[in-house]
Amino acid sequence: MVRTSKITAVDTEKQVFDIADEPMHRGAWWWWFWLFFIDNPAAPNKPRQLMILWSIKNVSEVDCNYLKIRADNTSPSRSMLDGVAAAWYFDGEKMHHNFLLEQCNLHFKDRSITATSTLPASYSITGRKHSVQIGLDFEFISVENNGHAFTGPTYNSDTYYAKRGYSIIRINHLKMSGKIRGENVGGSAYFQRVFVNTPSPPWYWGIFHFKSGAVLSYFNPYLFGRSLKKKVSFFDGKKLHKLKNLRITRIGAGLPVFKASAENKIHRIEFTVKSYSHSNWTFKRKALGFIPSRLVYNEYPSVISDLKFTNKETGETITHRDLGPSVGNAEHTTGALL
Repeated sequence: MVRTSKITAVDTEKQVFDIADEPMHRGAWWWWFWLFFIDNPAAPNKPRQLMILWSIKNVSEVDCNYLKIRADNTSPSRSMLDGVAAAWYFDGEKMHHNFLLEQCNLHFKDRSITATSTLPASYSITGRKHSVQIGLDFEFISVENNGHAFTGPTYNSDTYYAKRGYSIIRINHLKMSGKIRGENVGGSAYFQRVFVNTPSPPWYWGIFHFKSGAVLSYFNPYLFGRSLKKKVSFFDGKKLHKLKNLRITRIGAGLPVFKASAENKIHRIEFTVKSYSHSNWTFKRKALGFIPSRLVYNEYPSVISDLKFTNKETGETITHRDLGPSVGNAEHTTGALL
């Protein structure tokens, strides 16, 4: 069976935790992934960030940052599965790697997921309100925007063949408030819920929020140096612009800079992503018991240090100065996990 690509609005309260009908082939992978962009009055140019995910990969064993994860999800029940809760936290000065990294049971209800980890982590939805709690020190409440469809919940089911492929529920921008160790905090958030049951190529990806309400996202999976998709989505605060032919270059081996450009018939965009911290997950496993595979998943808290969006017909331009301060995260992965 082939199902053509489509992007539709989604009722997150009903669909985010519904995994009952998804085909759990060997190697199938779920993750519920949050990025919280947290205001940092002490150093506004380095916003705080926290990433948390709840993840299940249907393999007998995988190594993540030297944690050996052995899962048994042979039971037909989907209400409790063997999985992992993982998080990192950049506090404005220091990156706390493996802030949470633990194999644990993941309990599913209609509107929530809870990890029975040493530091309990839960995510629930009530209407348009998304609540995430990590232990007693971190609590975030993110609210879906009522604005443009690009910033609201969408469901993308890409091409499937013989029930193999991927799907994603995404919310590109949410308003966020919460508490960190008793301190009231604010900012914005990004969410995605991904299901994939086929090997994934490495990729470049980024999501950025601007003070003006603009949002920038890009995605470039590649294989053997060849791009498979080259797209940029730029929401200027009023209108969504989709651009193709993304060219992205990484500069630097430490905290990198990414130079990018893309265009369509009417517009061209050029921007620079400047990272200011880094965390990574290194996954290793032997497919079929003997074929080694390795995926290095790098995440870089970053800002847009330069941007120019040009109407090629009129010469009108929008720059990063027009959009205001930015905050976001840039991913660059290498290798593959079979």
